[in-house]
Amino acid sequence: MRSFRRIQNRFPTGTGFSHLFMNIFIKIPAMLVLLTGLLVSPPFSAAASDFGQGGGEIVVVIDPGHGGDNEGTKENGFCEKEMTLVTALALYERLSQYEGVTVYLTRVDDTKLSLAQRAAFAKAVEADFLFSIHYNASENHELFGSEVWVPLEAPYNVYGYQFGCTLLPALREKGLFIRGVKTRRNDRGTDYYGIIRESVALDIPAVIIEHCHVDEVRDYPYCDSPEKQQDFGYEDADAIARFLGLSSSSLGIDNSGGPKDPFLQEVYAFDTSKVVASTLIDTTAPEICGVEHVSEDYEGLRATIQVTAADYDSPLMYYDYSLDGGTTYSPRQPWPGCDTLTGEYQDVFQVTLDIPEGVIPSIRIRAYNQYEATAESNILDGYGVFRRPETVTSPGEPESAEAWGSAVHPDSPDPSASTEVHGWLGAHGETQPEEEEEKNLRMRDFLLVSLLAAAVLVALTLVVQILQSARRRRNRYNRKR
Repeated sequence: MRSFRRIQNRFPTGTGFSHLFMNIFIKIPAMLVLLTGLLVSPPFSAAASDFGQGGGEIVVVIDPGHGGDNEGTKENGFCEKEMTLVTALALYERLSQYEGVTVYLTRVDDTKLSLAQRAAFAKAVEADFLFSIHYNASENHELFGSEVWVPLEAPYNVYGYQFGCTLLPALREKGLFIRGVKTRRNDRGTDYYGIIRESVALDIPAVIIEHCHVDEVRDYPYCDSPEKQQDFGYEDADAIARFLGLSSSSLGIDNSGGPKDPFLQEVYAFDTSKVVASTLIDTTAPEICGVEHVSEDYEGLRATIQVTAADYDSPLMYYDYSLDGGTTYSPRQPWPGCDTLTGEYQDVFQVTLDIPEGVIPSIRIRAYNQYEATAESNILDGYGVFRRPETVTSPGEPESAEAWGSAVHPDSPDPSASTEVHGWLGAHGETQPEEEEEKNLRMRDFLLVSLLAAAVLVALTLVVQILQSARRRRNRYNRKR
């Protein structure tokens, strides 16, 4: 298995973030860290016999997660306990067509079982491996992708990691983002997930397959029908067969020669000098996260920035961005070049952001590693107002930019435009100039009318005074006569 990618000495020269950090970090040797599953393991040719019982058939238990009043996640009309059963039944049907394996299900209907009962059932049938079937959701509905959770301690984590690296590439080919093979520790220092903890306690390797997130728009199209949920079961079955070296004459599949993919050959032939006692868990934030200016298009409402980031313990998996200095953030995006199975990712990349009209952005990037630890970048300021070109008020005579009274970025050819704020940042945009101009016009009309009325009133008053003065003169003249 390849180690984590070294941070390359590609910090750009110049000012800003790169100038600040270049002289520091290029002098520090990159830390060579073992990937999550870099543990001792037998070659693939021996893997299947490790699970067998004296040369007999391998026994696999399929565990459809949840059941009964334990419904699992319920989002967007999905009910996890129903989905897991559909997938598990398809997995059972497909895997049973391979030779040399006996397959069991912990439940075949809407039955509630405790985690201990599921593990006890696997023990009773002398299971060599337990696969727990699940679908995912996140608290803020922002995560997406597939992942496999494995035991914390060796040798169970070795087998879990090998299987995860066998299944997840197939899910990536379907178009899913891969969150990787991971483990989680509880407050007592043991496995967090009960089905893994209970199984390992009975000497049974176990993994949890989280196929996708049912609450995220990039994921749920992969599981929004029973047919698609069955397809996941078929993918699982074929991955289990590749993992265990099983073949099927009826399906025309021969896995007896081991994996043909060079990456999987590395996974199944670890260097025994790289033994670690338990799976690595990265609890620290990425060490580097910075952003610097590249270019902007004020009339096109776009700004291009360069991101430089690194994590020495796990790959960077997501990023999001803020246009208001970190108060609100965009939906998460996959980190460019992220491969959570090999630990690779791009440590420098450029991205063009859409800027809502009327906004003076303060740009900040947030980097997430594989274990959701985050780091925020510096804030990138110094922009003017992003606006589309103004409408022409008369033929050949556009309004001047000064009429808007706005800040002008020195690199901007024409900062003027209308400002309809839209997108996720809409609530944080500036006041719209059209509305302000309309208010100003109404005020100007009101003042003109008021001045005209006052002038008429003054004129009438003068006329009345003149008439009264003339009448008094006539009266005096008549008395004198």
